[in-house]
Amino acid sequence: MQFISSDCLQLNKFYKENKNKARAKPSDLLFAALDDDIICAALRLIPYDTFFFLRSVLTHPNYRGQGIAAQLIQHAVASTVKQSGALTIYTLPTPKAVSLYQRLGFKVVDTAEVPLPLQASYKRFRHANNDSRVMVLQVPLG
Repeated sequence: MQFISSDCLQLNKFYKENKNKARAKPSDLLFAALDDDIICAALRLIPYDTFFFLRSVLTHPNYRGQGIAAQLIQHAVASTVKQSGALTIYTLPTPKAVSLYQRLGFKVVDTAEVPLPLQASYKRFRHANNDSRVMVLQVPLG
């Protein structure tokens, strides 16, 4: 398995082929997991002024349950820390994915602590996922 920085064309093709609504943008930090040059998982990190927003983590059905998404998230975090220094990443996991994010060091955030730029996304997500929570990972310098 190879973990790489990716581009919009690759990721958008992957999302579309897997019937996912996600759409990568040039301003996003894009990462993919490759198996023999075939994308088997992808994610987006959307930069904001003081944090990143982890979105659109998707693993192809044939590769699920193998820990690939966890490894890809760890790769994306490590790569972004190298470029940015200290790092804060928020995400909106589905209720099934909360334990994965907890194993990776993410913590549940109280609704009052959700950054203003994410509040609209959180409200839309919560409407579709009743038991949703915002989670955060904070990676200190050094």
